[in-house]
Amino acid sequence: MKRKRNGQIVPSEKCAAEIICSIPSFQTVDEALQFSYGSFPSLSFKPPLRPILLKSQIYAVVANRNYVDSQLMRMQNDGKIRMLKMEDDTDETLAIMRSEDYAASFRDVNLLDIDDTTVFERFCNWTLSNQRSLSVNKPTLLQQFTDKQITRLIQGGALTIRSVDLWWISSPCLGRFLKAYKTGQRALLALLRRQKFKELLLSSIATKGLGGSGGCRLGYLYHVLAHVGAGTLISVPTTSGPLIRLRTG
Repeated sequence: MKRKRNGQIVPSEKCAAEIICSIPSFQTVDEALQFSYGSFPSLSFKPPLRPILLKSQIYAVVANRNYVDSQLMRMQNDGKIRMLKMEDDTDETLAIMRSEDYAASFRDVNLLDIDDTTVFERFCNWTLSNQRSLSVNKPTLLQQFTDKQITRLIQGGALTIRSVDLWWISSPCLGRFLKAYKTGQRALLALLRRQKFKELLLSSIATKGLGGSGGCRLGYLYHVLAHVGAGTLISVPTTSGPLIRLRTG
């Protein structure tokens, strides 16, 4: 994806609606991330959304899951990416953002109060450099922020509740993404359940689509890869291309 120097999101060379009738395969996590970042449909959202990938998608295109886990952890420890826990039906759902996109997502928020801007910038820098775990407890937060500032971070989407005095580290843009993501995930499963054998060729999914703007905003391949990597769908090679089948039992 191309960007102007001021951080504004501009169109990618790859079109999100481009018909891709095969599931890509990559040897390295870096290659998988580059492909996924480049094909993320940022401009399907208004205002445009910073690229958000899923760990399950990387599982779908890189064969060795242990390798994927170790490489993503290394990248997070090196400050290249920020992984975020998503509030989803699957406990294993992890989002991935490039560190520069994660930081920019805080700047994208319109904050009228200069104190809020400072707090959000401090939080972003802290989570990228020192606090790299997925969640954070209140005693740890109070070492950096006041109760009032913590409340503002929650209201602004930088923190989401995990349990009492424990929060998931998040991004202000994750809420917008989650709405489109959940809609598309459900639409894909519903499409397959309507089929007699609970399966469709990937090319047929591309043709049929996933319903209205909410269902197709992220693109059919985004959801197929997420489901395949999570194990809810199976991809079966055929001479006509990948057959996407609902996992049963």
